Amino acid sequence: MRQVESRNFREFLKKHQAVIKERLVFISIFLVIAVPLTILFVKTYEQSTALEEKKVEERVDAAYESLKLRLSSDFNLENSRSYKDYGILNSITVIGGNSRLFSEFFSFPDSSGPYCDFDSLYQQCRKGLVGHFQISHNGELLTPFYPDTSTGIGKSMWDNFSFDDQKQRKETRDLIRRLLDKLEIKNSLPKNTVLTMDSTEAIDQLYDEIPNFPIPTRVEMTSEEEALTYMAETAKNDTTIQPSMPIFNGSNTNVNISDLKLGMTDEYFVFFRTIYIGKLPIVQGFVVDRVLYLNYMTHEDRLAYTELPYAIELVMDNHPLLTIGTKNSQYRLRTKRPLPPPYEKISFVMYSSSSANTAGLTILFTGFILLIVIAICLITIYRFTQSKVALATKRQDFVSAITHELKTPLTAIKMYAELLQNSWVANEEKKQRYYSQIASEADRLSRLIQNVLNLSKLDGNRWNVQLRKERPKAVLDDFIATYSKNIEKQGFELTVSTDTDADNIALLIDRDAIMQILMNLVDNSLKFSKNSAYKMINIELRIHGTDMYLAVRDYGPGIPSAEMKKVFQEFYRVENEMTRQTNGTGIGLSMVKKLCSLTNMKIEIENANPGLRTKIHFQSIDI
Repeated sequence: MRQVESRNFREFLKKHQAVIKERLVFISIFLVIAVPLTILFVKTYEQSTALEEKKVEERVDAAYESLKLRLSSDFNLENSRSYKDYGILNSITVIGGNSRLFSEFFSFPDSSGPYCDFDSLYQQCRKGLVGHFQISHNGELLTPFYPDTSTGIGKSMWDNFSFDDQKQRKETRDLIRRLLDKLEIKNSLPKNTVLTMDSTEAIDQLYDEIPNFPIPTRVEMTSEEEALTYMAETAKNDTTIQPSMPIFNGSNTNVNISDLKLGMTDEYFVFFRTIYIGKLPIVQGFVVDRVLYLNYMTHEDRLAYTELPYAIELVMDNHPLLTIGTKNSQYRLRTKRPLPPPYEKISFVMYSSSSANTAGLTILFTGFILLIVIAICLITIYRFTQSKVALATKRQDFVSAITHELKTPLTAIKMYAELLQNSWVANEEKKQRYYSQIASEADRLSRLIQNVLNLSKLDGNRWNVQLRKERPKAVLDDFIATYSKNIEKQGFELTVSTDTDADNIALLIDRDAIMQILMNLVDNSLKFSKNSAYKMINIELRIHGTDMYLAVRDYGPGIPSAEMKKVFQEFYRVENEMTRQTNGTGIGLSMVKKLCSLTNMKIEIENANPGLRTKIHFQSIDI
């Protein structure tokens, strides 16, 4: 048993060795082309992805730099503001002397007013401003929008003007006072320092006695008139400074100004600085609403936001101060950087989704399509080659089969002829039987040659189609009269059944084609069912509606389902050519199929369990 299996396996390998080699060759060709192309497309995609990510990083950098520039520009604008702007009145030089005008900060900031939008020219409301303030050298809080009404300029202001928002101004002044106390922003000189203002060591003593005292970073030139106007407000309630104290030297003096610093509460930013008029320090600053200020600074008209979906956070001590956009699970952290001074405690954090690498996906898709096209081309070439090889193999099998089919009847004819020629058969009955056998083998040889000739005509489009109005029943009767003896001679019983309505129906048919079709179908049934227990051939002529068909049925083994579509191929045989047990050339059903197509008929085969039924459908009866 094992020897048989081993032999079968060797035969299988030998038979399929060429096919396996061809497949390996085509697979190798595909891999040689596909692997470098795949590497090329993947590398190109990675480079494209890296380029897209670089663009995203550039957009993130642009957003950060835009906010950084915005904050720095705004800070520098406020930091460079003149000390005189913080007073109630400004003294300006005009032709013929000096003129005093109200300071810009005298107007009460109204963040809800009609002019307070992002495009407003009023700086007091554009940044969510609460109000400006000053702390004199003796610690007194001065607010230009709410002057002190006890004496001097403040009293004359309230006497000459009526303020409808006086209550709101006072509440704002009180709010600023609470914020300054909370942040411990003070300005109070020791008395011994004030009393020695004319000493050359006053400034050194000032730095020694006031911890963390701001060091001046900018010098502003001012005239004595401007300074006196300013001092009239800041020193109006000062009893420690005597008029004879040398606060100024000459007609001009330097005002030393430090940079603005930032104090923060939960709701407000407090910017403050120290100025020195002569030798007197004064704290100046302003308060802004944190949310309104940050919203103004991060407004999309002023920030270079990215084109991607994003979320921006301004964070201090891991607590977000402001969020722009909405984060989701697909966003990832792009950057976290501190803002420029004096906002260095606040970090700029940006999240965004990955950019859609459309170009990279297009490259991958193109590469994928190209590989598919290459694979399809190679498969097409492989199948074409295989079909040619299979056709050559089938032709070789056909030559072998036709040689066998021709040799068998010729050998029988020669044998019987020699017996009769040499008078080796004395019995007359045997002579007649041998004569009959010679005639049968000659008919068989004639049918085989005729099949080959007919197949050649069909392949060369040389079949002379002769469609005539005839009765299929008459053609069937002629076939039975001609071929029934051959069927009975081979030990089979022939049964014929027709519908009564079929006898008078005439259709456009080719008589010779139908005779040839029936002959081949019956021959196939005789060959493949000769070993069946029930030797019978059934021929039916049926009408079903407008469909009229001929059916030939045997009681043999039938055809495996997997072979149903292959039996109409030229030279195809279900059995292996080396181990087959039936004769034939494999051209019968192929020729039947071609004849049906040529004469406008259809062929259908089905397993009848047992046996095989083949149906030939004529044109519709209505035609």
